[in-house]
Amino acid sequence: MIRSEGAWLRISLAALLSFSVLGMIFWGLFQIDLPFARFLRSLHIGWLERMGDLGTRLGSGAALLAVSGGLLLGGWLWKQPHVHTAGFKSLVAHGLSAVVVQALKHGIGRPRPRFLHADNGLPWRPSFESGLDSFPSGHTTASFAVAAVLAKSFPKIAWLLYTLAGFVAISRAVRGSHFPTDVIAGICLGTIVGMSVVYPIREWKQCLLAMTARFLPYLILVFSLLWLSTHLPGHSMTDPMMVAGIAVLAIGVAMRIFRVICRACALNAAGTVTQANRIIVIGVALTTGLWLITVVAGMLGVIQWLLYPEARTPSAALEKEPSFPPTHWMVLAELSVMIGLTLAVVTIQHLKGLLPIV
Repeated sequence: MIRSEGAWLRISLAALLSFSVLGMIFWGLFQIDLPFARFLRSLHIGWLERMGDLGTRLGSGAALLAVSGGLLLGGWLWKQPHVHTAGFKSLVAHGLSAVVVQALKHGIGRPRPRFLHADNGLPWRPSFESGLDSFPSGHTTASFAVAAVLAKSFPKIAWLLYTLAGFVAISRAVRGSHFPTDVIAGICLGTIVGMSVVYPIREWKQCLLAMTARFLPYLILVFSLLWLSTHLPGHSMTDPMMVAGIAVLAIGVAMRIFRVICRACALNAAGTVTQANRIIVIGVALTTGLWLITVVAGMLGVIQWLLYPEARTPSAALEKEPSFPPTHWMVLAELSVMIGLTLAVVTIQHLKGLLPIV
């Protein structure tokens, strides 16, 4: 009973922190929505516009209906119940997402970026007028709803499905059809709709939290790139945070190296590679010199620590493993990690304030 209460407390706290992180991401994106949309609309790059058009076509209702219909028909013709069911459920997810999106679009009535000729845009208000339907992105919502269903049915290509859905999402912002918050809202909403179709009601809570934890790192990465490229940290806080970030990175790298040198000893003394990677992520966030990125990165580490307690301590089987000398491949792997982290820190310094629109 004590263990179950402890697990319930961890899950509840992780859920609370997850929603807090999402709230912070949306708050941050709302700060840069208008200026970032103005910047994108000022660009007139041929290949970028063609990429936006391609993403729009991929996420269109006709394309998604063709995918669902093809699976539905193919599964029926070739006697593949699994494929037939995937097609049917993706069709249901697409239809459900359309209903939810249209209700939100017209109930909220956010003006699209093309109305940026006004100083602060137009006020949000319930409306059925054309152009007052920006939030959330319908293409993004439908694409992620279908992707979530098909990823459950075909897990081996889940990465491809979510990559294509992500491409659709990016294209909607790049093409100037939506604000960043519209797209992020579409990702979250579409994933929830897709999960509600493929999982039974009794599993919704657990699956929603698991999916949130899976997508949070990517959402935080996208948000961090946008926030970093549009903000210059104050000089008073940059140097101390930079020094702290380098120190934290050194601790994380040392934990990884110690584990390679003496696997059994490292598991008991320095923790797992997962723990080291969480420390490294916080170190990288600190090198940005921006408190918001650092806070969400730290909260992500706490969420993962709460959801995956088995990663805190080594398993009994690993504890009994004898130590062994590191192989050349292990050394090369750690060397590549250090090179990658160095490049990441250097890149971060060049990205700071790259788009000084805020």
